[in-house]
Order: sequence, then structure tokens, then C-alpha cells
Amino acid sequence: MQRQNHEYGFRILNPPPTRTPAVDRFACALISTLLLFPGLGCRTWSNAGTEVLTNHNPQANDPTGPRSFNRKRVILDVEFVNAVPRSSSAPPARESSPSLWRWVDETCIDPSVRQNMIRNGIRVGLVNNEEEFRNQLNEHEDDRDLVETFLAEASIASDLAHGSQSMPMRLGRRYELPLRQPFEGSHVAMIRDGDDLIGKTMQNAQYVLALTSNRGNTPEQIELKVHPEIQHGDTVRKWVSSDTALRIDSRRETWQLECLNLQFTAQEGDLIVIAPTQPLHGLAKHMLSGAGQDNQQEQLVLLIRVAQIPAFIEEL
Repeated sequence: MQRQNHEYGFRILNPPPTRTPAVDRFACALISTLLLFPGLGCRTWSNAGTEVLTNHNPQANDPTGPRSFNRKRVILDVEFVNAVPRSSSAPPARESSPSLWRWVDETCIDPSVRQNMIRNGIRVGLVNNEEEFRNQLNEHEDDRDLVETFLAEASIASDLAHGSQSMPMRLGRRYELPLRQPFEGSHVAMIRDGDDLIGKTMQNAQYVLALTSNRGNTPEQIELKVHPEIQHGDTVRKWVSSDTALRIDSRRETWQLECLNLQFTAQEGDLIVIAPTQPLHGLAKHMLSGAGQDNQQEQLVLLIRVAQIPAFIEEL
């Protein structure tokens, strides 16, 4: 059929077919489905974003938290406790009190190493009752005024290390823990190795503990090596090659005190104590003792806690 449109002067040869109700329903369903997909896409993106954001919380970003992103590393909590020695007429100092060592197991150290430690004025062990140990440690706390407390906590005008810190450690990698400020100028150190007395003169000497952790015999244990050493002299820069590139290694000469090397088989939560003997003598006079504020002599008690041991699955 042909019909003429006289107003515009053209003819409609094939008029559009009339749509049926079934076609209209199909078109509505198709449009509704297409409109639904963007909504689903937005919902999926929103859920993914929320999940990522929940992982970015202060605890996860805190390198000192046991449940932090450092869960693949060993974490050691180190505490430096400083004590002011009392006069001979005063009660014994807290680190020298026999009752303090009543709560410490010193038999965890090899007997020969333990004897060498004592010869050099140092006692070492694992705390077996922390509550009683802490009570005894704090029982004879010396009275300090506000200024002295601030100076001690801020490590101002003090030879010895102060405060506390957390050390995330990779298995098998070496870390250094300075015990005090370097001596200025010439310093003479004397160490007893059995019946032998060995001495050495060094420049700008600094006493340091080198720490290394490795897997123990069980997944719950680590082997923690604590090696005392004295770094001295000028810093020397050397090129060191690695698997990926060359890097500059800056370090000083080191006198490794091998007869005092410690090794602990430790579990999570274990607390290690290193302190000077009483009376103070030997290597500990320089390693664990120094001048504090107002040139007052202080002694250092070092506490090392194994705060975290990574599980095997977390290393994968």
C-alpha cells in the first residue's frame, strides 16, 4: 500500500510495523538488566575498598605491635634499666641483690661461657618468674627529682643507653645494639679469657652487642646469638657485592670478644637479663657502667624480651 503525504511532497512506501506487547516486555526487561550491571559493579568496588581500608589500621602499621605487618620477623623488645650505685653503708643496689637473681636461671648458659662472664664482671640468665623479678627490680628504686628523671629518660648527658626500643629482625641477619656512647680518644680494654688476661688499646671505642636470630629445633623456638664486641677506629667504606647490585658498606674495626659469645634457645615471651656483678669489676666497668647526669656513676641492666617468633606459614 502506498500513501501520499501532500504537505511535504513525499510518499511513505513502507510504514513501520506495529510493536506487539511481547516485544515491549522484552525491551523493558533488557533495559532493566543493563541498568542493573553498573549497580553491581559499584557494589563490588565498594566492598573491595572497604576490605583494603580495614587492613590499614594503626595496629597493622605499628612496627612495634606483635600483630603488625612485621609478623614475618622476630621482634625483640629491649629495655635499658639504669641504676645509681649506692654507698657501701646503704642497702645493696637492686641489680646486686641476691634475691634478684633468685628469679633468674643462669644455667641456660654454657658453663665455660658463664664463668668467663663472671670473671669479666657480667651475669646473664633467663628470668623464670617475671612478676617477682620485676618487684625486686623496682623495690630499691632510687629517688630522683623531676629534672633527674627527665634527663635520664631523654638520654641527656649520659654515657649509657636509656629507655626502651623494639627491634624487628629478619632471620639470619645481623643487628647491632650499642650499650653506651663511644669513648673519646684512647681507650684500654682488658678481658679475661680463662686464666689469660688480654688487653688492647683502641681509639673512640664503643661497646656493642651483635644480635642474630635463627630457627630453633621446633617452630616455637629461635636460636638467639648475642655477641659482645668493641668497635673502634675510623669508619672505613668498602664496596660490597650482592645478588642484585654493589653497595657501600661503612663500618669500623671490630674487636670480637669471642669468649663472651652467648647463645640462647628462646621461646616467645622469654626475658633475658644481662647485668654487672657486685662489686663492679673487670670489663663491666666500661661496658655496663658510665657517667650519668651530674657525672653520677650509673650501672646498666639490659632486658631483652622475645616478643614475637614468626610461624613457618608466615614466612612463605
